[in-house]
Amino acid sequence: MPEYREVNEIARDIALDATLLEVGNREIWQLELVSRDQVSCGRVVRQLVEPQMYTIRYLIVYDAATGRRVPVPANAVTEITNEAVFCSIEATKLFSLPTLTQPLNRAQEEEIYGIIDQTPYWIEEAALIQEGQEPDMFD
Repeated sequence: MPEYREVNEIARDIALDATLLEVGNREIWQLELVSRDQVSCGRVVRQLVEPQMYTIRYLIVYDAATGRRVPVPANAVTEITNEAVFCSIEATKLFSLPTLTQPLNRAQEEEIYGIIDQTPYWIEEAALIQEGQEPDMFD
């Protein structure tokens, strides 16, 4: 039977100045994260979402070998199956991502995107807005 928490308990865990909130997702919980070069890099345990945009920004992956929780950009996900989450990042880069600290700030996000050598979501979305398009909230 799932454990339910009172709203006050949940609110206590939220950093009031954070723009990204940590939440669970039963559909992908404990799915293996597989790198572009087909290496298992841990299991998905949580997500960081941007509530104002209703958008998942990061998957939090637990690396059992190191005991670390690592934020993996959601826009690097290429496929989700019943067995695994696949991403476009090579294993060496995934293993070099920093350990998640809360709240995740913009400098930490820039570090993450610098490591994986990928355009950050805020730059992708700004480019879409300049072109007169709305960012797709369901990516």
